[in-house]
Amino acid sequence: MTEAARSEPALNGRLHPLSWVFGVLALLRHLLAPLLAVLVLGQKNQDWVFWAALPMSAAALWSVLQARFYRFEASAGELRLREGVLDRTQRHIPFARIHNITQRRHLLHRLLGVTELRLESAAGGKPEAVMKVLSLAAAAELEALLRGQAVAAELPADGSDAAMPASPVSAPRLLLSLPAREILLLGLSSNHGMVLVAALFGSVMQSEGLRKAFASTVGPLSRSLAHTLEAELHTQRWLHLGLLVLVMALIFMVLTRGLSVALAFLRYHGFRLELQGERLLSSRGLSTHVRAGARLPRLQRWELSSSWLQRRMGRVRLAVTVAGDNNDGEHHSSVEGAGRFSELAPLARPQQAQDLLQLCLPGLHWDRLRWQPLAPAAVQRRLLGLLRWLLPVMALLALADAVLGWWLPWPSLLAGQALVLGLSVLHARAWVARAAFAEAGSVLLYRSGVFTQRTVILSLPKVQSLRLYSSGLDRYLGLCHLQADTQGGSRARRALDMPCLDAAQARALLQRLWAGLSARP
Repeated sequence: MTEAARSEPALNGRLHPLSWVFGVLALLRHLLAPLLAVLVLGQKNQDWVFWAALPMSAAALWSVLQARFYRFEASAGELRLREGVLDRTQRHIPFARIHNITQRRHLLHRLLGVTELRLESAAGGKPEAVMKVLSLAAAAELEALLRGQAVAAELPADGSDAAMPASPVSAPRLLLSLPAREILLLGLSSNHGMVLVAALFGSVMQSEGLRKAFASTVGPLSRSLAHTLEAELHTQRWLHLGLLVLVMALIFMVLTRGLSVALAFLRYHGFRLELQGERLLSSRGLSTHVRAGARLPRLQRWELSSSWLQRRMGRVRLAVTVAGDNNDGEHHSSVEGAGRFSELAPLARPQQAQDLLQLCLPGLHWDRLRWQPLAPAAVQRRLLGLLRWLLPVMALLALADAVLGWWLPWPSLLAGQALVLGLSVLHARAWVARAAFAEAGSVLLYRSGVFTQRTVILSLPKVQSLRLYSSGLDRYLGLCHLQADTQGGSRARRALDMPCLDAAQARALLQRLWAGLSARP
């Protein structure tokens, strides 16, 4: 092959002609709050419309110029990006550096037949490139080229294999899909509707105008309920009062669960998990279609979880963390993190989840695991940690009942407090009975939880740091925490936090893990 052929770009393209539309819409999204404030305040002078149109027109023109000057070329083992209107920037991204390619399509993208392409590296954080937007054909061609060339760039440079062209990409194999019934069960077993209601309530309370509108709408109903509850407390009709509270709770639960089902269909409609070579590909979404992927060697942490309701349904959830992804909790709830590869199975049967784990970790045999319990003092630690805030709250309730006159009889109040203490003891014992850890070659597992049970599975070759931590109460009881961080992790949310280990047991486990990590190349 001649030098001219090598230097000739394998792909040369630009953004879609309608890219400027999405640039203007992104600007409008940032200006939405000020515009709504002007409309709500009822500005009588309409001159602001003219003055606002000037910068908006300039922003639209700037978006057109930015889209027109954006170029990308793929050749010689790297992707070259040229962007900028006045200040020109040229970036060179090696194919081997690109580890994740994500497509995101909102409703407008799907109507116009375009997509947003994100290229992410193993370092995580900010994407290497964000192409807003490409036609579907151009995005598919670029993605196919990058996936094939990235694999070829990682081949060893010795022998004849390095000179061979990349093998054709095999057809994807379906691993898991979610029919409508499974999405319905997912929505019924999740609390996303309640979280959304709480977030909307918090947003309403921050605006005076919205607070007044909310008070005028819900105020009469809330006052009627308050008068009814007060009358029931005066007459001490406890059975009627309990039934009334139960009916109110059921109505609220039905509404929030219905909202959770709607959110589940919006997010997981058409969910498919496929395997193509050594790359996992997931696609999902109704209004916003997301297609993300990750290579099997880049997976570093798995979390198998199930709520009480999901266990009654015989279902579990299997989440995953890719090396280089930030583990912050707010990351996956943000718009930027919505397109990341974070779930192998939003809802699946336990055997399906174990089959997926077997695919990712061939050396993990679930039936051969030897679970080791936590220290015997773990019950005391859990109970004392719970009583640190439970006893002050109970004392404040008793004081409020005496000072404010809530008409609660003292025997009932004391019986309720004794019931709470008894349930706390039972919860601590159940948590310790469930909590355990296991070692399986290059994998460390830790399970915990009572109502929501979780099993964290950590790939030890991806561990970046191990540490022992103990509070004053831990040292008094002779206990210790074992904490681990992986690639791209953060202190806000560690990859693994194993509490209530005996101090000697924790030190021995730390030494074994470090010895295993040091022995690996």
